[in-house]
Amino acid sequence: MIDKKISGFGTLFILLVVSTILLLLWSFTVPIYESPDEDHHWAYANYLHKNWRLPFYDKQLFEANSPPLYYLLVAPFAADSVQPQSIRNSANESPLPPRWFNDSIYDSEYYWPIRLGRFVSIVISVLTVLFCYLAGVEATGQESTGLLAGGLAILLPQFTFRGMNVSNDALVTMTCAAVTYLLVRLIKRGFTWKLAIAASILCALAFLSKTNAIFLPVPFGLAILGAPGPWKLRLGRLSVMGIALLMVAPWLVRNQILYGDPLASRVMFTVVDFLIDPKPITSPYFLTMFPRYLAMSFIGMFGWLNLRLPNWIYLLFGSLGVAALLGCIWRGFQRKMEWFLTFILLTFPILSIGVTIYINLRFSQPQGRYLFTALGAITLLAAMGLEGLPFWNKKLTYLLLGILLSVNLYIVGAVIIPAYSL
Repeated sequence: MIDKKISGFGTLFILLVVSTILLLLWSFTVPIYESPDEDHHWAYANYLHKNWRLPFYDKQLFEANSPPLYYLLVAPFAADSVQPQSIRNSANESPLPPRWFNDSIYDSEYYWPIRLGRFVSIVISVLTVLFCYLAGVEATGQESTGLLAGGLAILLPQFTFRGMNVSNDALVTMTCAAVTYLLVRLIKRGFTWKLAIAASILCALAFLSKTNAIFLPVPFGLAILGAPGPWKLRLGRLSVMGIALLMVAPWLVRNQILYGDPLASRVMFTVVDFLIDPKPITSPYFLTMFPRYLAMSFIGMFGWLNLRLPNWIYLLFGSLGVAALLGCIWRGFQRKMEWFLTFILLTFPILSIGVTIYINLRFSQPQGRYLFTALGAITLLAAMGLEGLPFWNKKLTYLLLGILLSVNLYIVGAVIIPAYSL
């Protein structure tokens, strides 16, 4: 038993070390600001560093309507820095695509305050991998499930790209993965007030990282209601969600006072009016461009969504998704599926897609990073599905992770570096 625990710690240690190395590699091969809105995220953190107060949302600070938690973590490192300048023309076109700024991978001696901000994101993203691992072990009791779930997270190309940027995507992904782990633990071990309070606090922290975590009370509430006990007791347990409400209330009240809107979303129609593209849910956009680009950018689209992967990589990850789905179906036929756990996990991607659709009713942004609030649940479902295949074993887990690691390194060498080496 002791040897098994030591082996598990060793595997987790290797997973976290590899995750850190990969994120650092991407951090130094993707030039500063060559990712969506990294310059605006940095401006928010820099404002906090200099002024010690939250900024007002206007055309000078496009991200200032975002919740403050991530920027408060980065602010101590967000000193003034030399910054790359945009090379886009008035038509928003670049003479050196996919680059939008006058930088390259050889600028490693510059922008160190911003690079420190990226290091904060890297630490946060390594914690995401940790929570994916813990959720996998908790769900099945097997270290291999944790390894597969954590490995699928860090080796998803879009995660290694977004996970090292200065962006609140890193923190909302980590906090949502932590909530996923706690809900799995609640379902497997039963309700305790200590566990529920921790989950409620993390739900609040996720929302205070980015508002697309707004759906978390739904799986949290369902998990509480599904715990054994009289219905009166189950309903009483929902009171723990009040902790999250109390934590987020000050930010919501501030927005209501300043902007007349708790989420400061209506003011976007004047601050970022050039991005507004309203459309009805019946628009052909939601049947054509939206699902295609959402899926592709969840797997990997880099730069400012202007640097694609070779098609075979999309096919590879799509095939893995199909295999995982077949494994889940096989588990069901074999009556090895834990239906309530699976149901709670499925609410994460379903509700994340719903939030993304809502965003795209006003903006044309079919970006897979919006689904990272469900990354912990998606990787756990995928891990359980793959392990549910009748021929699956630990050797295949190691083989798959080895292949995906090779693919990730191939992307750095064959896609990222050639694109930004000028």
